[in-house]
Amino acid sequence: MHEPQSEERPRVVLLGASNLTIGLPAVLRAAAGRLGLPLEVLAALGRGRSYGADSYFIFRRLGGIEGCGLWRALAGGGRRPTWALVTDVGNDLAFGAAPGQVLGWVETALERLGAAGARTVITSLPLEKLRKLSAWKFELWRHLIFPLHRTPRAALLAGAEALDEGLRSMARERGLELVEPRSEWYGADPIHVRRSRRDQAWERILSSWGDPDRALRMPGLPAPWALVPERRRVLWIEGGRQQPCARLSDGTTLALY
Repeated sequence: MHEPQSEERPRVVLLGASNLTIGLPAVLRAAAGRLGLPLEVLAALGRGRSYGADSYFIFRRLGGIEGCGLWRALAGGGRRPTWALVTDVGNDLAFGAAPGQVLGWVETALERLGAAGARTVITSLPLEKLRKLSAWKFELWRHLIFPLHRTPRAALLAGAEALDEGLRSMARERGLELVEPRSEWYGADPIHVRRSRRDQAWERILSSWGDPDRALRMPGLPAPWALVPERRRVLWIEGGRQQPCARLSDGTTLALY
């Protein structure tokens, strides 16, 4: 059987933070069902990932998406059919970034994706869920999810409103698909899609990429500990590995940056 070469496979670019990280299998299933198999996947993600600054999760540090190696790989891969997802944009607000700063990072990403001819989908912020969150629940989840950051509720909501409006303006100006998260996708946790709704959520978010083929079955991903990005630092130890970090039995490759 003919094995598709790299330039023949649909190329998928994924940018995000914790929702993308924990939902990656569902995202890939949704993408494969619409684009076919095998895929070439380039992803910049990670819990707490920032679009422009260094970010930390427990003892691990990742550089910002803006300066990661994904862009080098994308530019070096030639211009061919490419689909992209830009999600988890509000993550940076909790770390103290201003809405304008975050929008600047996102705009840089969109310019690079546009240069690659990508068909890009953006998710807006889960404002409906955040607006309904009571003060005590906000404080509880802030301590649980962002324990080292003390952004007041009013300031965070105002920043989220401004960032969301900026994302909508960018999407309109560039003619990009923007998908609003649905309140029912979330449980008690106001920013992470609950496990039982992940397939539904990502199917909806990527629905503009084509009609789903229910007969397609994507091979499972390796264990999370085996998916090592190109660069990261754990404690004081710099590490990483050459990409792609995973090659599935159908020929799909996954590169993490």
